[in-house]
Amino acid sequence: MKIAREMAVASSFALASTCLAQDAVQWRVQDGGNGHWYAVVVESVGLTWSLAHERAMSAGGHLASVTSVAEDELVFGLASPLSAAWSGPYSLGPWLGGFQQDGAAEPAGGWAWVTGEPWDYRQPATWNNGEELGSCGGNADNGGGGASENSLHYMWRARCWNDAKSTGDYFGDGRVRAYVVEWSADCNADGIVDYGQIRAGELDDANGNNIPDCCESGTACDCVGDVDDSGAVNGVDLSIILNAWGVGGGKYPEADVNGDGAVDAVDLSFVLNAWGPCN
Repeated sequence: MKIAREMAVASSFALASTCLAQDAVQWRVQDGGNGHWYAVVVESVGLTWSLAHERAMSAGGHLASVTSVAEDELVFGLASPLSAAWSGPYSLGPWLGGFQQDGAAEPAGGWAWVTGEPWDYRQPATWNNGEELGSCGGNADNGGGGASENSLHYMWRARCWNDAKSTGDYFGDGRVRAYVVEWSADCNADGIVDYGQIRAGELDDANGNNIPDCCESGTACDCVGDVDDSGAVNGVDLSIILNAWGVGGGKYPEADVNGDGAVDAVDLSFVLNAWGPCN
């Protein structure tokens, strides 16, 4: 598998309503990140947390799970410049993937991420729940008309978390109308997030749902040495390697199996070692 191009590309969304989808950005591992991709989506009208959750999943991702200071800064940094992502006099910002489980003690009990990751990052200075106001200020939990405030979003156009009603309404003064999508799936377990490989053209996604076709069909996503993508490494692949020897692959760029810019003995060894049907 060749390394995915590390560039921000436009994300695709199968959404029913008009929206503004920010270009997806990768938090690169070499920059101290997790390799995941993130994008802010702004709807033309307000939407509930549940609908945002559904639309993030339909795009092949999930609402962003913010599990560290660094990730919080990255995600907020994507949303902050987008004026359309903040609505009403309270600057209601994008939905995140945090939610409060039914029956949990208020205000801080039972919070979880949609991904199931541990809820062990919650910086007091950014939590706007009336008990740990820090620099954000705010109202006591469940202050919005008495309804349960169990869904997480940014507020005040600052790196402030707020627990809101899942409807996204806030005292009748606006509705949340944006959300942050995070792509983290690695269905072929090759250590690279699928979304980036699809964007780089390394994994096929014919239906445009940001899930690799190979994962949906249950077939092998990558077979090193299968230069002609036939599902097996055989004499055809060997012939291609020999005919493309010394160049970048020409008609068959995958002949450069290790992606070093030349077709040589290293690529030949990959083919010979992988001989046979792909698993």
